[in-house]
Amino acid sequence: MSMVRHIRQGEHLAPHHYGLDEPQWRAMINATPGWFIAHWCDDSRAHALFLDQETPLLVSTPLIDGRYFALSATIPAASWPERMAQDLWGCLPLGAAETEPALDHGGWASISPLSQRSVPSDHTPPDTGFREGLHSDMAPLAWGARKIMPGGAHTGLMQHVHGRKPEEALKIIGRSTSAAFVSAPLAYSRAVEQALGLVPSDAVRDARTILAEIERITVHCRDIALMARLTGFSLLDTHASLAEDLCAELCAQHGASRRLIDAISPEGIAAGIDICPLAHAVHDAMMPRLPILEGLHGQMAEMLEGLGVITASTAERFCLGGLIGRASGRSFDLRQLEDDRRHVPGRAGSRLAGDGWARQSLRLDEIRDSLRRIERIASQFASPLPLPPPPRPAPARA
Repeated sequence: MSMVRHIRQGEHLAPHHYGLDEPQWRAMINATPGWFIAHWCDDSRAHALFLDQETPLLVSTPLIDGRYFALSATIPAASWPERMAQDLWGCLPLGAAETEPALDHGGWASISPLSQRSVPSDHTPPDTGFREGLHSDMAPLAWGARKIMPGGAHTGLMQHVHGRKPEEALKIIGRSTSAAFVSAPLAYSRAVEQALGLVPSDAVRDARTILAEIERITVHCRDIALMARLTGFSLLDTHASLAEDLCAELCAQHGASRRLIDAISPEGIAAGIDICPLAHAVHDAMMPRLPILEGLHGQMAEMLEGLGVITASTAERFCLGGLIGRASGRSFDLRQLEDDRRHVPGRAGSRLAGDGWARQSLRLDEIRDSLRRIERIASQFASPLPLPPPPRPAPARA
């Protein structure tokens, strides 16, 4: 039996949310893994989010004396959020694959700071590797003998957001990651709107989608440039960096910030952004540059083919999604769930090789896909969405 079936046999707490007692939770863990998305805890329950086909499926179980049975026993990707929950809430995952701190490397003022059971710490100094990493130019992956140590970047985001008004929290959320100045506040805004039962207007929906696609283009250009830089292909690095900077300049010319900081607002998007002229400008400026990027990219095939292979089975085992997953054959793309049937055809799709070449190729495919989507939405801006095609009648029986 799959995890999904076990989850759906639990108590139906809310739409797409099921509760399991401890025996049911343990049975779920030992079942065939589902498509894992996220895991977190609070003072009373452990939660996990899965996908059932294209439907979100939330499951939770009560903590017993602050403990629960660890998802990482069968889902390796759950190890990081388990360790973070242990640092922030003091929740102990029984049978976890790993229990070392993910964020708290010493020096915190309190133990389990988000929990009501939090107590002052002894301010133990950080371990040597972490302390050295904070005072060096080394990437986090290289700190502590190539161990990932993200605690130095953790600034207590949830603690800063807790208790604030949505519009105040939005600015903090919008600065939580430099690769998601649009997508992070957009996800937060949608969550607030759904909780309040608000439905954004057609114009707000389209404006947000255009901004999200422009961000997607710039992030892909940035990653293409970085890959070219790391492999010594300076010409592609230059052209991809210039393409990213061009998008930033066009954003600034049309009333937004260069990196689209604070572009999402509680009212939809920030005042003063000329969204349709921006959409057309990005489309018209980037489309002629794509053949240049693709031509230079083609010369990198020998360097990238077979480099950094992530097989389909590895992607499935670690529940890898996004571009990395799609380059390894996992075709799911969250944009397929958007209420925008004007751009269902022409998706960039997925690749199968799972190597550096597949990932780089897919980035270029998705840039072209985003430009097409931007142009189509801008040309029909704020118009009601077309109705889905009617279901086909069942064939008549002979």
